[in-house]
Amino acid sequence: MPMPEPGTAWRDLPDALRAQALRAGRAGAVPADPAVQDAMVVRHHAWLRRSRWLTWTVVALLPLVWPGTFRTTGFRSAAESRAALAGIAVVALAAAVMFGVEVAGSRWARLVAPARVAAALRNPRGAVPTAVRQPGLGSPIIALLVFGVPVTYLSLVVSSIRFEQDMQAEMFPGEPLDWGAVGGWAIVWAFTILVPASIGLVHAYRLKPFDRGPAVRVDESGIWIRRLRATVPWTEVTGLHTVGPSRRDGVGLAVQVRDPDRIVARSAYPRPLRRYLLWGLRSGNRWIVVDERLLREPADELLAAALAYQATHPPAAEFAVQGDWGWW
Repeated sequence: MPMPEPGTAWRDLPDALRAQALRAGRAGAVPADPAVQDAMVVRHHAWLRRSRWLTWTVVALLPLVWPGTFRTTGFRSAAESRAALAGIAVVALAAAVMFGVEVAGSRWARLVAPARVAAALRNPRGAVPTAVRQPGLGSPIIALLVFGVPVTYLSLVVSSIRFEQDMQAEMFPGEPLDWGAVGGWAIVWAFTILVPASIGLVHAYRLKPFDRGPAVRVDESGIWIRRLRATVPWTEVTGLHTVGPSRRDGVGLAVQVRDPDRIVARSAYPRPLRRYLLWGLRSGNRWIVVDERLLREPADELLAAALAYQATHPPAAEFAVQGDWGWW
């Protein structure tokens, strides 16, 4: 079988060659041809772009549609109810497509993981400082909570005012609006969104979403990870990969560490918050996965630099035993 030219797209490879590469990926082996490895990596990058686009689409639609669900109770006109239901259907369809893309992409990411490591080892840049930034808002959940919580709260308060107006017009016509009842609704909705707002504050504290600095940095000192607020020195790195071992762990730069407790102790978080915010390193967990869906660029350059640095800073002791994996 003729070997493909460098830069050949995955879909342009012969069927037999693609089937052979997929069998190798399922077995955790590397396809022999570098051109096939590169084609698999490029397809993975395309999935990352598609996944981000769909995620942000759903995030942008939710704050606009979710408050409309409270107008389907019969107190609004039939036209408004139909419009709200149509909006809900659009978001549900987009979310279903996003979920399907995530499932298929995660499965592909595990098939392409050996090829990504092989491609990173072929990277000619070597051990050079490399950094990757996070998106401007850090993650979609921050964008949803920062913009969605205020919009949703105001919409719920306005809907409550209209609800009270309708009820009062029906039961006590001519009476002034009972603002005390409206205030009660406002307090109820404030407590309702308190939990998601708190989650958003925790994420903002961990990620500093409006900070333009890097999310991950690889250099001579080790691997600095924003979510840890700590540098993992090369003497503590005992393994590198691109995926977590289970579907929930994400994909990206996976770092195996020698002693999780030492990494937690190095964190710049205040001591009382370390164990709470670094939950992924509890119970002797030795793996940290920097999810590249929360990065501006794929993690391939980070992996290449990390592998090159690790080659010049071998661990001082034997390879650590694989434990549970974290998701960062």
